[in-house]
Amino acid sequence: MFTRKSVWSAGGDFSDPTLLWYAKGVAVLKQRPIADPTSWSFLAAMHGMDNNLWIQLGYLNATQPLPDPSVQDSYWKQCQHQSWYFLPWHRGYLYSLESIVRAAVIQAGGPADWALPYWNYSDQTNPNARDLPPAFSQQTMPDGTPNPLYVPQRYGQQKGTLPLPTGDVALTALQSTFFTGSNTGGDPGFGGPATPFSHSGNTSGNLESLPHNIVHVDVGNYLRGGVTATDLGLMTNPDTAALDPIFYLHHANIDRLWEVWLNRNSANQNPTDSAWLNGPADRGFIVPMADGQGWPYTANDVLSTTTLGYDYDDIQDPLSGATARTTRLTQLGRASDVSFSLSGGDEAMTDKQRAELIGANSDKLTLLGSSVSTRVHLDEPMMQQTSVSFDLSADVPEPDHIYLNLENIRSDVDGQVIDVYVSPPGADHAESQVGSVALFGVRKASQSDQPHGGMGVTQVFDITHVVDALYLEGGLIDLSSLEVHLRPRDALTEEHNVTVERISIYREGK
Repeated sequence: MFTRKSVWSAGGDFSDPTLLWYAKGVAVLKQRPIADPTSWSFLAAMHGMDNNLWIQLGYLNATQPLPDPSVQDSYWKQCQHQSWYFLPWHRGYLYSLESIVRAAVIQAGGPADWALPYWNYSDQTNPNARDLPPAFSQQTMPDGTPNPLYVPQRYGQQKGTLPLPTGDVALTALQSTFFTGSNTGGDPGFGGPATPFSHSGNTSGNLESLPHNIVHVDVGNYLRGGVTATDLGLMTNPDTAALDPIFYLHHANIDRLWEVWLNRNSANQNPTDSAWLNGPADRGFIVPMADGQGWPYTANDVLSTTTLGYDYDDIQDPLSGATARTTRLTQLGRASDVSFSLSGGDEAMTDKQRAELIGANSDKLTLLGSSVSTRVHLDEPMMQQTSVSFDLSADVPEPDHIYLNLENIRSDVDGQVIDVYVSPPGADHAESQVGSVALFGVRKASQSDQPHGGMGVTQVFDITHVVDALYLEGGLIDLSSLEVHLRPRDALTEEHNVTVERISIYREGK
């Protein structure tokens, strides 16, 4: 059994043999031609590939022979995003990369039990957790040779997003009750909504939104003032992300968090739907192994890390069993109600309700500058009905959940991060930040020739805690609208062409 350990367990630098051998293994893979299925470039192209962009960035020689078109069609541009296949596809992808690097490590005289480390940037016990591990920021190895783990197109340190912001590595996704979510306004689920093969576009699951998407953008970022694809850091664009060696440690952590979610609550279960276990039907998943031969796989083949031959050194619950309800009550100073919510909270839910639209704004938004606001009008009878579920004196174990949707976000440029706030109308109420949306992969998802027809991406936020606070203030029953404020971390221009088709609010009865 191979054990994946925290990258910080031995300092995060080249004094750790795991990182030293990772660098040596990556160096071997980078020397292989792109037509070799065990090469660094071939493996990166499986996640995403843009020939012209790779040539412009210096990661592909225009005269270099590429694999046969049939091989490219089978292996390249497979990564699953905005999909319930997001987690199983990436698990198989990591399994392939790890096996190939391990073989190179062993061939170079390294340890036979080498395993890919993970970057646990959410570890509150480690003051360095949110920093980029030093082995990735040094330009040279201890012997003075170029460091294969270093890439120049990693602009997060220039832009001030490293160390990673605390809110960008929050683990609220672990409080999700269902793996499979909704594509129609409600909870998108821990693992994402049910889809066919989905390379980009539509609605991200909770774990994909946070911390996956935003860590990608925080690390890669972009050159200040840049609005072209060549200005982006590698991690910011799905077509270049897997060229950066830190990508695989980020995804090893996402894979680990899947195990944490399953381990923290016996009610948390993977889908049993045959479409997930055996799909997608329209295009199967395949990755190369260390001998260069292809391994076709499905979600059913990667359910168990033990079966795949690896485990993690830590899958303990960092939230100590807290549910979204108990967290909200504690934040609102209602700790005396915690025992109530534990007996009838998230873990008691067995059936997922259909989401109901209770309000929307009136026009498409164009985001320019540093702030844009809109008003979402709410259905008052529905809000009165919803208010009953927030009354702790009533026999209601779990309140309605309220979800804010930014629908069909489109942009000509990847990599923007937009902080999202809500407030009731008027100046008497403080606004609340409900989260952030990182536009990872939005450019291709906005193009009409892509599979989703240019529908862009949709981001869902659980704003139940905001509604809960309003109930305490007595302002929920008569609430007829909410103000939504979108604040890009960097001012947007017309060249970014960022729009939001609609902002809506849904409720799911619990």
